[in-house]
Amino acid sequence: MYYMDKKTPEEMIQIADAMIKKITPAEVMNDNKEYLIIDVREAEELHSGGKVENAINIPRGLLEFKLRPSENLSEDTPILVYCAAGLRAALAGQTLKELGFNDVKNLGGFDDWVKAGGKIDT
Repeated sequence: MYYMDKKTPEEMIQIADAMIKKITPAEVMNDNKEYLIIDVREAEELHSGGKVENAINIPRGLLEFKLRPSENLSEDTPILVYCAAGLRAALAGQTLKELGFNDVKNLGGFDDWVKAGGKIDT
């Protein structure tokens, strides 16, 4: 089996981070745009503090199996991804781009949302 250039996890995150635009909680809260918000944390992580209001939970490892452009979900749907600190969100954003979604942004970490006064579902 042939593998392309090997990368460390840090290099993979750096590449994904450069590919996916970041957006702050304040920018989202001041924007009238309707986003599909995806929490890519594991289900157990949601129990400790909730999730961004109206976010759906799809763990990062399941994105390829649960989400793709279709007649019900346009490739131009504005999508925000977040996790605990923003690193998995960057990787998830890269995956969503590779699946064909065009408007994907990294919201960062859940705590950033909470500190900014964002609404949550518990």
